[in-house]
Amino acid sequence: MKRLLYNLNKNISIIWFIPYIFLLTDCAAPIDYFGNSVNLKNDRIYLIKMRKDRNDKDKYTLIFVEQRGNHSKLTNKRREKTLDQYIDLIKSYYGYTSHDIASERERGVISPRYYVNVKFD
Repeated sequence: MKRLLYNLNKNISIIWFIPYIFLLTDCAAPIDYFGNSVNLKNDRIYLIKMRKDRNDKDKYTLIFVEQRGNHSKLTNKRREKTLDQYIDLIKSYYGYTSHDIASERERGVISPRYYVNVKFD
């Protein structure tokens, strides 16, 4: 009986820490695919996944988290600038010299994602 009460007390103390754990993880700054911290005030998108194509080893699908809200021409230019920076980083990291963007699409309202298919050479 004494052991049961000890385990019950231990479980209750863990339950009290769960809200603090959620608070700490939600307040953390976002980090991109390469481990860099992200400032969404300066960059409209940041890379979270990079999927290699099954059939073509030099073709990738880049998945970005996008800033919520209505976007203007200025924010679209920021998105293109950030996309070019990520593509240049990938080219230098993997040793590619050129690229061709095959397709782009946006999905989601609550958590918007921006998908880009890129073929590197």
